[in-house]
Amino acid sequence: MNTPMSYAAYLEKEGYTKSTVKTYEHCVERFLRWANKLQYHIPTFDYKAALRYVKYLKRKQRKTRTINALLIGIRPYFNYLIDIGVHTQNPFNDIVIKGEPKVRMLSNLLSADELEDLYYSYQITQSKNPLHVLTHKRNKVITGLLVYQGLSTADLQRIELEHLHLQKGKVYIPQGNLGNARELELKPWQIIPLMEYVNEVRPELLRRIKIDTEALIFAKTGKLVGVIETLIKKLRKTNQKVGNAHSIRSSVIVLWLSRYNLREVQYMAGHKRISTTEQYQQQDLEELQNTIAKFHPIH
Repeated sequence: MNTPMSYAAYLEKEGYTKSTVKTYEHCVERFLRWANKLQYHIPTFDYKAALRYVKYLKRKQRKTRTINALLIGIRPYFNYLIDIGVHTQNPFNDIVIKGEPKVRMLSNLLSADELEDLYYSYQITQSKNPLHVLTHKRNKVITGLLVYQGLSTADLQRIELEHLHLQKGKVYIPQGNLGNARELELKPWQIIPLMEYVNEVRPELLRRIKIDTEALIFAKTGKLVGVIETLIKKLRKTNQKVGNAHSIRSSVIVLWLSRYNLREVQYMAGHKRISTTEQYQQQDLEELQNTIAKFHPIH
């Protein structure tokens, strides 16, 4: 019978840094001391028991951010137990304590509602100039790809018409110098505007600006930077917190981290290294390290 890998080995295999591995190990040690004291059987530890641990943490910690940081340190442990066949589910996956806003190194992050508002508030303004109407419809499509798929300007530049799979409700983003290839789901409400763009708006834009390209989104100059800058100025009228396309992407990635595990977010964001994804939760990790150090100093 093969001996299962250690928790530390599992974390290293998943791409966590050495300092994060140590921090998560200490976090799990603290959790296991609590569980053993109350005689919980870990292979049958469930969601209700997880809520009891959260209640325990609330009695010990004042900051919501600290509690969420501790939960981040426990989730990979149950993924590890699933991986080695000891458990069938992760009872901590869907537990996030709301209340105190998260303080991050990233500034002016947009919430899920604020991101959604950027899309729904974008109006296709009527104009006597037909070209303006066409570009507004194109920009609505771009806004959706920014706020729902978290795409960068470089990602948008690489997508060609063949990469859009509307029947499957997905879009494929080819690999670039800084980003991995991935396939992302489209939101149902993106489909109709995209269909109109592909079938009507895009062909007319190509005809009017007199270029020939397979790119899904394009500009007369060949570069999308100017198009995105103009779009960002309009989005900023809806929400002053909008800095640039990167700040929208950062907001989306942080939102994903509250809903999916680190590896899933790495794939969705197209990050080549998991350490890049970890940077978006670094503030929580530092909070966790400080908390753990109070009880179990890391040497």
